[in-house]
Amino acid sequence: MMKSVVYSVLAVVLLLAVTQTAGQIHPDIIEDAHLDSIGLLRKYGYPAEEHIVETDDGYLLGVHRCPGSPLSPPAPGKPVVLLQHGMLSSSADYILMGPDTSLAYMLADAGYDVWMGNARGNRYSRRHRFRSNETQTFWDFSWHEVGSIDIPNVIDYILIRTGQQSLQYVGHSQGTTAYWVMMSQHPYYNRRIKSMHALAPAAYMHNTRSPYVLFLATFLYTTDLMLQMMGTWWFEPTNEMNIQGGLQNCHDGAPFQAMCSINTFLIAGFNTEEVNSTMLPVIHAHSPAGASTMQMIHHAQTIRSRIFRQYDHGAMNMIRYGQLTPPVYNLANVQAPTLFYHSTNDWMAAPGDVELLYRELPNVVKRYLVPLPAFNHLDFVWAINVRSLLYNELLADLKAYV
Repeated sequence: MMKSVVYSVLAVVLLLAVTQTAGQIHPDIIEDAHLDSIGLLRKYGYPAEEHIVETDDGYLLGVHRCPGSPLSPPAPGKPVVLLQHGMLSSSADYILMGPDTSLAYMLADAGYDVWMGNARGNRYSRRHRFRSNETQTFWDFSWHEVGSIDIPNVIDYILIRTGQQSLQYVGHSQGTTAYWVMMSQHPYYNRRIKSMHALAPAAYMHNTRSPYVLFLATFLYTTDLMLQMMGTWWFEPTNEMNIQGGLQNCHDGAPFQAMCSINTFLIAGFNTEEVNSTMLPVIHAHSPAGASTMQMIHHAQTIRSRIFRQYDHGAMNMIRYGQLTPPVYNLANVQAPTLFYHSTNDWMAAPGDVELLYRELPNVVKRYLVPLPAFNHLDFVWAINVRSLLYNELLADLKAYV
């Protein structure tokens, strides 16, 4: 009770501070910081639907759909594309930068029936048929379950709903990791994928340069033990206090606006020229969107083991897997046509790791290196010039597989 009172007081203080400086912030920025993914689509004139997909193990996933646009109204039989977000993110990644920059709008304008997944545990998928999201059992998952359960269930739902036999898949970062997991575990789904388009393809992380991730990997076992002792099983999504803080500190003209980019740069790589500073309050309002701590720990395990394999439960491996070490993912099962889009300044999907993954996948039909040396991990969704640098190429590639 005391914690909620303190948060409420802080939120009021920040709201008053934002009100005092509201004249410096464009009303659209304030509104977009508070709208959810569905609200953003509708605000800019695009039809939007939310679908609840129940997974085989009882999670209730919020799946967002944009079936058309002012340029291409909804109609039966449109080609279907599924967008899957990265770590600590949500469907908002493909929407929040607006119609001129965000991928969901461009695809809808180009005639696609656009679906956007939300992995279990983020702000749109925090419910379960039987478990409370305040309990450890709710958060007992990593990106293995996102790939082996969530994405296959979402694909099945979409294809039944649309009457299609297959779809195209676009994943960013962990959205690609989960895809490799799905195909490794359920190679049948190769039949349901026309083409897979991997933005910042991530599996191996031998060469990551992100200080946060390297710290976690270095002190993995200590960090894991501390989180367990504190009962910290998830990363919280942004709340009203975070939103107001972002509006106060990150808007154009704020004295500390530059600091709002520093944390992002330390994760993704530095690229000041592609940061849309005006949109920083909106970005910080929607991200992070929440995740299980096991998802981040699984990445750290991959760095330490240098093996792309299932979650290491330590002494419980024998009970979970029937063997002492986690099973290795079989990347030879990833047979659907795969296209890579990568960059040289990506601290999370580093060039050497992308090269290693490329050599292990059997059907990578294209590799596109973004023609800007400074392009970083999050520029794939938020860069100012992402349309000309990347999305025009992606749209042409998708069209080739319709």
